[in-house]
Order: sequence, then C-alpha cells, then structure tokens
Amino acid sequence: MPAILHEQLFRKVIPILFCAQLCAYNVAKAQVSGTYTINSTLPTGGANFQTFNDAVAYMQSGLSGPIVFNVAAGTGPYNEQVHLNSLTGTSAANTITFNCNGVTLSFTSNNTNSRAGIKLENTSYVTFNNLRITPQAAGQYGYGFHLLNNADNNTIQNCQIVLPTNATTPANNEGIVINGNHGFATAAGNSNCDNNQIRNNTISGGNTGITLSSVPVSGSPVLMQNNIISNNTISDSYTTCIQLSYNDGTVANGNDLQGGPHANSKVSGVYLNLFDQNVKIINNKIHNFHISNAIWGSFIYGILNSAQGAAGNVNLFASNLIYDFSSNGIQYGIASRFAAASFFNVYHNTISIDDQTIYGQESDGLYFENVSDVNVLNNIITISRLTSDWNYGITLEKTMTRFNCNRNVYNVTGSDFINAVGSLANQVLDSLPLWQQVTGLDFSSVYEDPMYTDLAAFNFVPRAQPIDNMAFFVNITTDIINATRSTLNPDPGCYEFVTPLCQTPVKPGVSTVLPDSVLCFGPTIALGLKGNSWGVGQTYTWQSASTANGTYNDISTGLAYPAMDILPATTTYYRAAVTCLGHTMYSAPIRVIIHTKLPGGVYTINSTQPTGGINFTSFSDAALAMQCGVTGPVVFNVAPNTGPYNEQLSLPAMNTSPTQTVTFKCNGDTMAYAATSNDNRAAIKLNGTDYITIDSLNIKVTGASYGYGVHLMGDADHNTIKHCSITMGTNVTTSGFAGIVINNSATNAIDIANASLSDSNCFINNRITGGYYGITNTSRTYLPPSYIPAGNVFVGNTIQDVCAAGIYLDGVSKCVVDSNDISQPTRTVFTNFNGIYVRQSYSFGVTSHGMQISRNKVHDLIYNGKVATVEAHGIHFETVAGMAASPGIVSNNAMYNFYGVGRQYGIYTRNSNHLKIYHNTVSLDDSTGTTNAGIMTGGIALMGNPTVGSEFRNNCITIRRGGAGTKTGIFINGTDNDLKADYNNYFIAASTGINNTGIMAGKSYAQLSDWLAVKKDTNSVSIDPGYINAPGGDLTPGLVPFENRGMPVTTIPRDINDSTRSVIRPDIGAYEFTICYPLGALELTVDSVSGNTLRFKWNAVTNATGYLVSRNGTNWDVPSSGKTGTTHIVTGLSGLDTTGLIVQALGTRYDCPPVFSQRLRSQTLDDQVFFPNMFTPNGNGQDDVFKVYSNVVKTMRLMIFNQWGQKVFETSDPGAGWDGAYNGKPQPVGIYVYVATLRLNDNRTITKKGSLNLIR
Repeated sequence: MPAILHEQLFRKVIPILFCAQLCAYNVAKAQVSGTYTINSTLPTGGANFQTFNDAVAYMQSGLSGPIVFNVAAGTGPYNEQVHLNSLTGTSAANTITFNCNGVTLSFTSNNTNSRAGIKLENTSYVTFNNLRITPQAAGQYGYGFHLLNNADNNTIQNCQIVLPTNATTPANNEGIVINGNHGFATAAGNSNCDNNQIRNNTISGGNTGITLSSVPVSGSPVLMQNNIISNNTISDSYTTCIQLSYNDGTVANGNDLQGGPHANSKVSGVYLNLFDQNVKIINNKIHNFHISNAIWGSFIYGILNSAQGAAGNVNLFASNLIYDFSSNGIQYGIASRFAAASFFNVYHNTISIDDQTIYGQESDGLYFENVSDVNVLNNIITISRLTSDWNYGITLEKTMTRFNCNRNVYNVTGSDFINAVGSLANQVLDSLPLWQQVTGLDFSSVYEDPMYTDLAAFNFVPRAQPIDNMAFFVNITTDIINATRSTLNPDPGCYEFVTPLCQTPVKPGVSTVLPDSVLCFGPTIALGLKGNSWGVGQTYTWQSASTANGTYNDISTGLAYPAMDILPATTTYYRAAVTCLGHTMYSAPIRVIIHTKLPGGVYTINSTQPTGGINFTSFSDAALAMQCGVTGPVVFNVAPNTGPYNEQLSLPAMNTSPTQTVTFKCNGDTMAYAATSNDNRAAIKLNGTDYITIDSLNIKVTGASYGYGVHLMGDADHNTIKHCSITMGTNVTTSGFAGIVINNSATNAIDIANASLSDSNCFINNRITGGYYGITNTSRTYLPPSYIPAGNVFVGNTIQDVCAAGIYLDGVSKCVVDSNDISQPTRTVFTNFNGIYVRQSYSFGVTSHGMQISRNKVHDLIYNGKVATVEAHGIHFETVAGMAASPGIVSNNAMYNFYGVGRQYGIYTRNSNHLKIYHNTVSLDDSTGTTNAGIMTGGIALMGNPTVGSEFRNNCITIRRGGAGTKTGIFINGTDNDLKADYNNYFIAASTGINNTGIMAGKSYAQLSDWLAVKKDTNSVSIDPGYINAPGGDLTPGLVPFENRGMPVTTIPRDINDSTRSVIRPDIGAYEFTICYPLGALELTVDSVSGNTLRFKWNAVTNATGYLVSRNGTNWDVPSSGKTGTTHIVTGLSGLDTTGLIVQALGTRYDCPPVFSQRLRSQTLDDQVFFPNMFTPNGNGQDDVFKVYSNVVKTMRLMIFNQWGQKVFETSDPGAGWDGAYNGKPQPVGIYVYVATLRLNDNRTITKKGSLNLIR
C-alpha cells in the first residue's frame, strides 16, 4: 500500500475505533434498575444472569432505581460466594431485592477473609428472600450471611442456612454474622451496621446461629444500632443461638431457639457479652436443649447475660418461655455470670426446669453472680428436675446493689439434697418466708404451683387461681403470643391467662404484712392475704383505721389481686374488704407498729430504776430504744455499782456517723453473759454497727460450752472497745471461747469461710483473761478487685492465760498490733501457743499486707508447765505473701521467759514474704529446761520457700535454754539468698545440747564466724547483752560492749519504751539504752559571798549527764547555771544568813546510781545597813525622820509608797530622809513601804525592801 494511503487510513480509522470504544465504556458504566432473572440454565444476556455474581457485576456502577432479581425456581445449585461491596445509589427507594424462590447457594471456602455465602460490605438496602445456603464441610470456613463495615438497612428473610455439623473447628461456621472484621465473628472491629432485619429464617448447625458484634479495636466503642432479629428458628448450634456484643437497640423477638445433637457442652439460647444497651430479648421460645447422659460437666443457659448496660438504656428480657432442658449437668433459666452485669430488667418470663428423664446435678431458675440496677418482676419459675445437689428458684451470690425482685411465682422440688426458693451468698433459704426475711425481696411473690395446662405437651398456660392477675404492670403490653396484657393487673409469666369466676361465700382470709408488723418509720410495707378465696371478678379494697375496732377508710380501689405497697407514718390497723358477686367480707385486721429514732443526748443505764425518761433499766432496753436509729450523738452513763447486768448487748446497723456516735460509759460495772445459743455467743455483739464506743465495762463470759466477750461482724466499722475487762475460764481448752472476735461467722472465732468487712476498729487498753483465743480478726480473701479488711488497731491490751493464741489474724491487712502484753502466768492446762499469729489461709485473692507488729511483750508462756511438751511461738507468720509496696513490720517486740520442754521460737515464719523484722529482743534462756535431743529452740525460723523482700536486722537473740536439744539463733529451711540479715546479735550459750549461730538448708554453723559463710550478718555480733533483770521482764542490756551496735532504720525512730533511737548507731534489740558508766568524785566549794547571795562551785564529774542541787537534801532543783552547769547561786539572803548546799551528779541512765557531794555551809557578809521599822514625825526632835543608817553606802536611791501604791517620797542623798509629808501636807498614820537600792563602798549593789509604821 502506498505510504500516503496508509497515512490517510490511520488518520481516519483510528479516531473512529477510539470513539467506538469510548461509547462502549460509557454504556458499561451506566447505573441500572429494573427487574431481572437469575437462571443457571441460561447464559448471561438480556434480562437474565447465569450466576449471582453476574448480577452483582451488573450493578457495579450503581443504581438509578430499585432493582429486583427473581431467581428461577428449581435452578442451581449456585456454587459461588457473592460479595456486594460498596454499591452506590442504593437508598430506601433504590433497593436491591433477590427473590431466590428456595434455590441453593453452595460454596467451599478456605479463605479466612472470605467466609460467607453472601457478604454485604458497606452496602445497604439489600433484601435476600427465600435463599438456601449450604457451606460445604470440605472448606475451613462457612458463614451463611456476613454483614460488615456500615452495611445498613438490609433484610434477610425466609432463608434457610444449613451449616456443617462435623467441621473440625465449629467456631469457623456461623449462620448470620454482623460485625466489623472479615474474620472471626467476635473479633475486634467497629461494625457500624445499623437497622438491619433478620426475620423468619431457619438456621441449623454451626457454632452460633446469629452473631452481632462490634468490639472496639481500641478506644471508646461504637455500638451497632436498631437491628432486628425476629421470628427465626435456630437449632443445633454448638454454643449459642444468638449472641450480642456492643449493641444498642437490638431486638430479638419471637424467635424459636433450640438445641440439637451438637449442642452438647456449654450452650445457651441467648448470650449478651461485654456491653449492650437498650437491647430487648422478648417473646422467644428457648427449648429442646438435650445433652446426652453420657456427657459430663455440661452447662445449659436459657439466657446468659454478661453485659454491662447503661442508666436510661436498660436491657430487657421479657415474656420468654424457657423449657425442655435435659442433661446431667447444671441448668440455668436466666443467668448473669462471668462478668459484672448491670441495668437490665427480667419481666414476665416463664422458666420451667422440669425434666424427669435424666438425673442431673444442679438447677437455678434465676442466677445472679455480680449485678446492679436490676429489676426481676412477674416471672414464673418452676423446678421439679431430679438432681443430686440442689434446685434453687433464685440465686444471689452476694447482696446486690439496687436489686428489686417481686411479684414472682416460685415452685421448687425434685432435688435429693436441697430444694429452696433461693440462696444468698451460699446461705440456703428454703422457704419463701425465709427468703423474704433475709433478703428483703419478693414481699408480694408467692410459692405456688402454677398448674400449667399440659406440662408434658409443653403447654405452659397457667390455671392456678391464686396467681391470676398478681403481676405488676411494667409496660409490657402483650404476651408471648401477642395477646393484650392487662394494664392494671397483668398475669405473671409469659402468657396472659384467665381462670374461673369467683364464687360465694367469700373467704376474706387473714391480713399479712412484710417485712414486719413492728418496724421503724421509713420502709414501704407489703400488705397481702392468706387463706382467702380466689376467682375472676373478686376484688380487694384495702382499708385502714387507728384502732382495731375503729372506723376503717378505703386506702385503695378495688384491686384484682390482694397485694398493696404502702408507706405507713404511724401505728395503724389494716384490713381488706373482699367482694365477689356483691358480697363483701373483711379480713382479720393486722396492726403495724411504727417506732421513731432516739434523740441525741445523755442517758443513764441504772438497773435499780425503771426504764423511762432518760433512764434505761438494762443495756437491752437502751438498744431497743435505738432500733430505729438516733438523731444525734448519744451517751449512756452506767450508774456505778448497779450491776451485774445479766444480759447481752446486741446492736445492728444504724444511722451512726463520725458526728452521730453512740458511747457507753460503763464506769467499771459488770455485764455477765452465759451464751445458750451456738450462733449467739457474745456479750457485746456489733453486727454491721459503726461508731460505737464501749468504755470501762467488765464482761464475765460464763457459758458452759462457748462464749465471746465482744463480737464485731457484718461490716462493723469505726468502733472502739477500751478499758474493758473480759474474763473467761483460765483453763479452757475448747475453741468456743474468745475475748474479742472480728469476723463474719456466728460460730467460729477464726472463720475464713466468710468475708469480713469490719475495718478501722480500735481495741485499746483492755484486759482479757482466760479463754481459747484472746483476740481474733479473720476473713476470707477473694480475687481482686475484691476487698480485704484493713485498719483494725489493737493497742495496749493485756492478754493473760488464753489457751492457743493471744492475737490471731487471718486474711486481713494493715492492722496495728502495738504495746500489747501477752502471758500465761496462772494457766495450768496447755496446748501449742502463739503469742501473735498472722496468717493468710487462702493463697489466692488479695494478699494480707502492711501489718505492724510493734512494741509487744510475749512472755511467761507455759509458766506453770515446766514439763509440758507443747510448742510456743512468740510471733508467727504463716503463708502471708505480702506486698513490696506495703511490707509487714515486726519491730521492738520482746519475747522472753518461755517454759516447757517443747519447741520454742521467738519469731517463726513459713512461706511469708515482704517482712521487715527490726529491733526485736528474743530471750529463750530457761536454763532449767529439760528438752530432749529432738527439740529445736530458735530465735527466728524461716520455714518453707525462700523469702522474697524480707529483712532481719538489729535483733538481739539470746538462748541459754537447758536440755539436750538443738539451739540456733537463726534457722533457714532452704537456701535463701534474698533474705537480708545483718547487725544482729546471736548469743547462743546453752550449757547443754547443741549450740548454733545458724542453720541453713540443713547445714549447721556453730560460731558466728562460721555463719558468715552464708554471706549474711557481716556486721552482726555474738555478745552477752547483760540484761538488767530478765526474770523480772527488764531486758535492757547492761554491758558496755553491747552498746551502739545497730544500723539506723528510719522507719523505727523509737524503741519499745517509746524512747528516741539514735539516728547514727542505734542499739540492737527492742531497747535503746545507755550503760551506767562509773562517775568520778564530786568536790563542792564556795566560790563567792556577798551580803545577800552565796555562789557555790563544783568540779565537772566524769561520765555525769547532769546535776541537781538541794539545800535540804529532800527537794532537788536544776542548778542556776543549767542542768549540766557547775555553779549555783543562792539568792534572797540577808546579811549574816547561813545556808548549806548538796550537789547530785546524775548517771548515764535514769536508773544509774548518782554521786553526791558533801553538804557545804556558808554565811553572807554583814552589809552594815539599817532601816528602822517606824518613826514619829511630831516635831519632838526624836525619830522625826525616816532614813538609812550606814557608814558604808556610797550612793543610794530611796523610794517610799503609801498603802495605795502612791509614791510619797524619793531621794538619792544617802543622808536625807522623809519627814512624813507629801507636797507639804502631813501624811496619815499607817503602814508605808520602802525600796532602796544601795551601792556600798566595796562596789557591791544591794536592794532593801521593807515596811515602816508612821506614828504621830
């Protein structure tokens, strides 16, 4: 072809081809709408698409209007996965509809990010109708539908999803998932999928039927909103039919949720987790969960709620029917477990756990582990299942916050062991009255057989007249079958029902009231009837009157059910007018007595006077007066010598506070109490009471088998027991006797089964004699963030002759145990004894920490049991893990004079950490002991595992115990490299047996120099401290070489006697001391003499710490030159006065012998100055002038004052005098005062003062 022709063709043809391609591209990208078909038997073209994906590809440019795909019936199966991603142009008007006519979509997926048959991602307004989806078991993954990432306003309806039931990983197979990630159904990802509807579908198999989850990856959650799950049938899910996390406004309504052969371990109908609000689980049937008898350890939950809600957006579980469970494990109707749940309501549910085919373990109609802000109303719970453990209608694992439960129907039988309406904190409450009394709940609930129409046929419509119309209206307007509920008196349970009409004669029954007929003003009471007739049309009108036979006035309209709540203000009689067919009868009235609070003020307790005015005959009368609380601080003064008061003082919780306290000033009077009830042992019992003080009460515990002096329980805080005496038998050997008990058990002084919440109580300067325990403070510990009791203070108590332990602490923290004296001076029957025992029995949970064990004396143990083989420990720590930030402190304690022939330890620890053991003195020096070779005597023993964070410093240990046993200053069970031990004294000098400084890991080290091989105690010593009087309890060292051997510990600034410790080199042991160094001679001389003073002087005495002076040898004063001065001036003398002086030089310690000087006498000089004491200014020439007479005065100032203090004369002339006149006028006769300051010829200055008498 010629070149020119080729160029012309190129210029014309190429533009034409480009235009054709551009036109074709624009046609392919046009938005679409209309009605089309999907038919796998026909090719894609025209209005037909051969596959779903062809149809989806057709919409990639978006929609210009609504589009409908009608799938040809009978075609398929369609072997594909369909992904609609970010389609544009959809809206409420421009919808996408797939009418699938029952065809099957089948697929095999091994891609974790492409799991679903139908996946809607960021796509809205899509409807799938009547599609059958069957993921193949050959694939790893299989979801029916998957909506994610802002897929809104979609509808999945009338579809069938058949999931594999033999998959290797069931969790990879889900029916319908709405979440925020491509993979696992509940993995993190904000969903943002709102307003979707899932209705009338059938889902079987897989892990979960329907999952809606929007778990945040981080930060605040974004809740998916207003999705609807309605009228679906879900069966045979491995774990859960419907599960929801982070939903707002989701409704699951009218679904049929069933088990199946693969729901065989831990299964639930509905599961709410993490956080959900305003979710409604209503009108669902949850049933047919049958787990083979061959499978053990199974759990079935009708509804499991582990979600936090929100105030104002509570979750609702209402009008659900839960029934037909069978297994040999544990079954729950509705439960809240595994996490704290809050803000939800449980209304109008019918729960039937009545299977008789398999013998099971445990049943709980309603179960609440840790919930708050919950209402449980109008439910029917029946349990007749055969079980081995228990059947509970309702279980509360603890007392819940803002928990309301009422108008429920309970009927519980079937268990071989326990059948109970309820359980609170593991306390079985078998009857409804007991449940009501203990919990304060369900006052208008009933224990009644609802008489289901046909239990065997699963017809749960009740027929029992006593429960007809008994529910409270809670804005549930229809029942499970959409029947209208009464807005005045709806029926309990999920069905609204009707029973036969009432009949005459009317039986009005007897009026009842809860919680009590005698109560304080404030709580609402619940009125009811028992023994009355029933029937539709019968009404109940409540009436009240001020007297039993007075005029009754209506306080209600005619109710369809005889229950009414009211707040009584005064003592009132109540009755019900019961009417049927125009006939009215009246129930027997009941009186409700209302008490008021005791006014704040000062009252007396005097057994010789009647109760009235401000006096109370007994402690019990005083307590009764406070049963409703107090209006201000109250003081009870017990009249002296009016006892003994043979009674118990039991105070419950009341409205006390730091400014509204109650004080019993007992003035040494006596309360004697003999306990006759095992669960009511204490003379003083404070149960939940705060801010009570018991002062100076003598308590005699006289029970035969048990008895406590004081018992604090039930969260009793900020109470004070001081200056009291508690006396029990001194040879008691049974554990039922204790002086002071702080725990939450009525029957066990060292109980650890119950948590005690009693904190910040003080026990000061009490005396406890006899019993098994002196003081106990124990509690069970739980996992964080559970609470551990803390802050109780035990100071200055004397505990004598108890059997097993002076002070026993278990499961508590930050107690102060200070300056207590524990001994056994008169006891003659013994068992193993611990002076102070600290333990944590439960190794899990919040650990005991921050204990301060200081300045205590544990001594004279087993004093009258010289041959007793029992074991004695001064201070014992057992399995106390402790905390590095809050270590235990054991300091300034003295342990001495232990007797008997058993093992002895000053300080003993086992598996305990973070202990700081400083400045203790241990003297195990009973040289008369006769221990055999197998008996150990140890200053400190560290048993069990190596310690963590513990120190042993500045302690003094002496052991001179007799016998053939082994003695060791420090015993370490294994190799303990972490323990810091130094600056201690180990003086192990028994005359018999084996002496060791230390033992570690089974190896003995006899001398301190040998012990250094374990790399501890580098600066420790082995010196006899020379105790001043060890048998008498004075363990103050007295030998010079022992002084100033310690290392400063800033947290221990004072010693056992509250003396200040040296901050440079403190002393080892509990006592800061100074040795009595010998004093030098004391020589006293007269230093100078004047006319009115004497000055004495003495030499500085070697080792003296100060001086005292005395003129008479009886009264001693500090020298005028100061405590350490060496001169003293005696003033106020006259000329020629004679006086003497003695000087005392003080030793280095208060009890060191002083040195005295000789008594030295001296006399003042004669000053040759004379003042007359009278003169007569009458002009007769004799004594007419008052003046000084002297020949040694160089200068002078003389002043004279009258009796009113007015100066009437003054002169500086030694030769001048007063003539008795003032301003020229003669002054009246009388007494005048003169003051003269004179400078003598020897330059001494003296002052003379005196009185003179003017006579005319």
